[in-house]
Amino acid sequence: MNLTARTGRRLAAGSAVACSAILLPAAALASPAAPGLPDRPASTVLPVASSATGVGAHPQQRQLAVTTLTSFKVVLTATRSPGTGPGPMATITAAGYRHTAHGWKLIATKRIGAAGRWSWYATEVCSLTVTQIKPGPPSGSPPAVPWDSMAVSLLWSPAIGCLPPITTDWQP
Repeated sequence: MNLTARTGRRLAAGSAVACSAILLPAAALASPAAPGLPDRPASTVLPVASSATGVGAHPQQRQLAVTTLTSFKVVLTATRSPGTGPGPMATITAAGYRHTAHGWKLIATKRIGAAGRWSWYATEVCSLTVTQIKPGPPSGSPPAVPWDSMAVSLLWSPAIGCLPPITTDWQP
């Protein structure tokens, strides 16, 4: 590392280390003689959030689409599967939410296709249709029923194109 100050002097490499210390949990900075809390002694050191094996390690995700109707919302998410192969794979999930007096409440999360089936880099949404009412029979009663559903067509690859729609529903 070759950092220089405005005056032309070299900065000490230790300044980069000091900057990263602010990422450590407060318990790691406490002295061993300092009293701790009953459920967390002062000498406890928690894993850093960026640690691959630490408690804070989460799989990489990206949001593919969000669509909202009056009282129903769907969020499509790709979650990268573990592995370092040449073409990383992903699992696609659809989270359905219902609007309540207290805001959006998760109904359920549904997997789209098989786990780890989709390409992490190539998968995109070709079409997304969301409905919150299922039409009833033409002469029957009631004419329509509340029915939260989604049909999504995903891009398999640029060369192959979009797959036929996959339908899932969240029955109220």
